[in-house]
Amino acid sequence: MNKWNSTILLVLCLVAAANGFFQNAGKAAKSSPLAQEAVDIYGAKFGYGRAPIKENAFDSISKLGVPKTDIDGTRLTKRTENAGKRITDSTEKQVAATFNGLAAVYGEERAIEMVKIFPICMSFDSKAFAATFAIWKDIYGEDETKDMVSRNPGLLAVQPKDAGLNTDNTMAFSYIIAATRPIGLLGPTFILALLMVPVIEGTTGIAIKEPLFAALGL
Repeated sequence: MNKWNSTILLVLCLVAAANGFFQNAGKAAKSSPLAQEAVDIYGAKFGYGRAPIKENAFDSISKLGVPKTDIDGTRLTKRTENAGKRITDSTEKQVAATFNGLAAVYGEERAIEMVKIFPICMSFDSKAFAATFAIWKDIYGEDETKDMVSRNPGLLAVQPKDAGLNTDNTMAFSYIIAATRPIGLLGPTFILALLMVPVIEGTTGIAIKEPLFAALGL
């Protein structure tokens, strides 16, 4: 009798443990309430279910004379399964999953704000979000990193292997991106000019970066 009681107790414990496991798994997979809003924002900007890009005459001409195989028959060019696909060609399911990955790292409110100002970030590799955040958190701190990426969601495209490079510029340029965003197309031009600052300083001997950053309060 005791043997049967022990067996029944063991089975009940296993059932309870399994139930808890699947409940936790369900919680981990729970979608953010703001995921649909992100899907709608992305869809309004880029659309869903678009036809693949068709090769035009210029594409065909550019390939003239380019050999497809080496002298030994080795193929030099590859046909890709994603031919004609844009970087922004995502499904609603993919965008929702990317948003959930972003929200899990930066929080739902920050994530949706980033989608609003930079919708294309939903086409980035969500698998890199947590890894790059961890690297930047060790360099700048947790809150500082969240603020930095919120100012410049383009940083979400950075891969972990590159996250630790040029860290001074990464933080400084996040402020510049945020400051120049309201001026629209002139923003990228201004940023390009900033990239030329080291060259100008080196050739003229005139300090530009430090006075500029001081004026911006950086």
